Amino acid sequence: MQTENFHGKAEGIAKRLLSGLGTDISRPAFFKVLAEELSAVFKFDRLVINLYDSDGGMLSYFTSAEGAVVSSLSPVRPADASNTVAGRAIAGRKPVIITDLARCFPEAVPHPLMEAGLTTTMAFPLMLNNRVFATLHCSFLKQPSELYAITNFLTELCPAIAVCLGAILSFSLSAPPLSRRIEEKRQGRKSGRRSAGPEPDAAFVYQSPAMRTLMRRVDAMARLNVPILILGESGTGKTMLAREIHLHSPRRDSPFVKVSCPSLSSTLFESELFGHCKGAFTGAAAKRVGRVEMAHGGTLFLDEIGELGADMQSKLLQVLDESTFERVGESIPLTVDVRFVAATNMNVAAAVAGGRFRGDLFHRLAVCVLEMPPLRGRREDIPLLIRVISRQLAARYALPPLPAAALRSAEMMKLFTSWEWPGNIRELRGLLLRMMTMYSVTGRIGMEETRALLEENAALEISAGKEAEERRPAPAELTSLADMEREHILRALEKTGGRLGGVSGAAALLGLNRSTLQHRMRKLGIGGRKRVQP
Repeated sequence: MQTENFHGKAEGIAKRLLSGLGTDISRPAFFKVLAEELSAVFKFDRLVINLYDSDGGMLSYFTSAEGAVVSSLSPVRPADASNTVAGRAIAGRKPVIITDLARCFPEAVPHPLMEAGLTTTMAFPLMLNNRVFATLHCSFLKQPSELYAITNFLTELCPAIAVCLGAILSFSLSAPPLSRRIEEKRQGRKSGRRSAGPEPDAAFVYQSPAMRTLMRRVDAMARLNVPILILGESGTGKTMLAREIHLHSPRRDSPFVKVSCPSLSSTLFESELFGHCKGAFTGAAAKRVGRVEMAHGGTLFLDEIGELGADMQSKLLQVLDESTFERVGESIPLTVDVRFVAATNMNVAAAVAGGRFRGDLFHRLAVCVLEMPPLRGRREDIPLLIRVISRQLAARYALPPLPAAALRSAEMMKLFTSWEWPGNIRELRGLLLRMMTMYSVTGRIGMEETRALLEENAALEISAGKEAEERRPAPAELTSLADMEREHILRALEKTGGRLGGVSGAAALLGLNRSTLQHRMRKLGIGGRKRVQP
């Protein structure tokens, strides 16, 4: 590529971007055109625009990134000038060019861009009325030879991009909220990308190592067409994680169907899952399509599967094994193509050992296992979660925002980060809503009121825990967990033909590093009877 190839390009692209505002000013449409225009001038490996909220000091995605996926980068995060490229561009109000991310961010935990193989990145502040409201980012796997020319080209183009973004954001703010949400969801399904808009679910706002590690595994496992079991305490965001898996999988354009297992009685289970024909039973006045059939080609999410009774577990196992079912009242087998994702807050291994959950069903579902960390295991995310959830609640319930000085004080933040949060993100959300309600009525919310609300929540959690424990059946005689682990690894090896590494190997299926899997195999005495492929 020659430097002269950039001459006059910015002016032409600026005119085309500005002229297109009168036809379609949706975020995805504009960003698609921008990415196409830039890729015709130079090759980039990742392109993204961040929106900057100066009041809260927060960054959020304008739309999904183009190019390399950086799963461990939270879609909403602080614009910290010390550890974010965007923060440096905003603070300096000028472009920031980093040619060696490893040298610039020599931390124990690699910079998220480095995890995607990117080595070089540049950030450009986008300004209107002398105020930075967004940043444009281009990143590369290898430093381009014409880096200087690209920098000048983008610097010249950025004012036009800023004008376009300002017009788009003004339009979206004036549009009816419902129609805007519908359009954004439609565009998200159409693009086939994981949603990275400015209003993500709170469960996926993060900066903690635990969540960054989890999201890297989600990216790897979502692409595989195998069952996934999600473990985690109540309120951690297991349902949203299941949706993330679906949206990032090859099945993203097909249905995502949720089944709430605790709400199903044994008499309704078959009809709900498999459907029924007209006249199958009293009250069956018309044919009904079941959830399994609805999910054909897509994902069936079985929420809190540990609550299913033994008879229902058996019927579900047949569908998993054979991919066939029969509607109630019919004897015609129907074949479906469904990816199963299940979630539970119970210790499934203990439930299997205690005879409360079928071992064969557990092994069939737990081909890949993901564990959503509790809030106390990701305390670094709490200040960020508070900001995002508070903003979401204020908009949803038309409540006045909590005073920033009180909410973000060192004393208040210490109280939040030291709390155990037995109800996890759901408890945090409920607490913030109660705080906002109290503040709207009394005009006061401080340490005393917040501590009292937290103690009320704790009393409720203890009471609920005692009731659940009283309802829980006595455990049967336990078997060795090592034996269960050994059997699980053997099933994975059988499924992969003995191959350990690679995207289709046993390590990937089990969500482990190959070295970790080899260590577990040696410890459990696996591999002595036949040679395992590397």
